[in-house]
Amino acid sequence: MTTKQNSPNLEIERVVAGYADLVTTLSAVRTPELPDSHLSMSQMKVLMLLAVGGERRMSDLAPQLGIGLSTLSSLVERLVEADLAQRREDARDRRNVLVSLTPDGRALLDRFQELGAEHLRELLALLSADELKTVNKAVGHLVAAAHRLLPEDSK
Repeated sequence: MTTKQNSPNLEIERVVAGYADLVTTLSAVRTPELPDSHLSMSQMKVLMLLAVGGERRMSDLAPQLGIGLSTLSSLVERLVEADLAQRREDARDRRNVLVSLTPDGRALLDRFQELGAEHLRELLALLSADELKTVNKAVGHLVAAAHRLLPEDSK
């Protein structure tokens, strides 16, 4: 492999290392403010998938999370008890159970997102105007690349 072919991989690894350094440094600077710490990481994953995909069949969610339907059922039960998610039968096929976010579930995720945005604003405020332009351009490239990852029917 030539140096030219290695170059993109090297640059990717530099970005990944830089991102890891950024996360480590920011973690050392501030204590995380978690709006609701009684949730497990698995429960948060369920909420995040519901936020992105809307109401979903439990049988579709389980493989996305890499867990069995019985494990997902327990996770969803705890989310329903906390009023963060709701379940209902699929009127078209009563064998299917649909799960979706409640307004409280959406509000919880919104609080997490706002905390992240607040911390990002503080960090960006430390940059010069030229540095901000560079960051904006880089973020634009990342968003465009992320859109290329989406399936055709969701673009």
